[in-house]
Amino acid sequence: MKITVSRDSVAAGDDVLAPHEQSLSISNDWDFDELVQSAFEISALPRVIGGRATWALSANIPLAVAAQQWSKPKLIWGLPTRRDMLNHYGEVIRMHWTYFDQLDPDVVLEVLSRLVLTGS
Repeated sequence: MKITVSRDSVAAGDDVLAPHEQSLSISNDWDFDELVQSAFEISALPRVIGGRATWALSANIPLAVAAQQWSKPKLIWGLPTRRDMLNHYGEVIRMHWTYFDQLDPDVVLEVLSRLVLTGS
């Protein structure tokens, strides 16, 4: 299976290379931790002055939050995690990192963890 990951730009000069898209192949028996870690490793999320950039990874549903001050992303628990809910384009899972400036990553994680994505 292939994953394609894009990210927001962090500054006007960063727009030159937008949409900052990277791709790689992962095993077909992946789990969500492996999926998020693979996306994190290929994305090279920019560091910002102040040392506190916050990012959220999504693929139709929010999957994880990463922070410049954390060594690895944290999965968002409690959300639907069925593979068919992800953004698929054929055999490719498309993901995107949204930049949350220097918001507290624990707050972003808490808010995204409390989302209600279905009416049930």
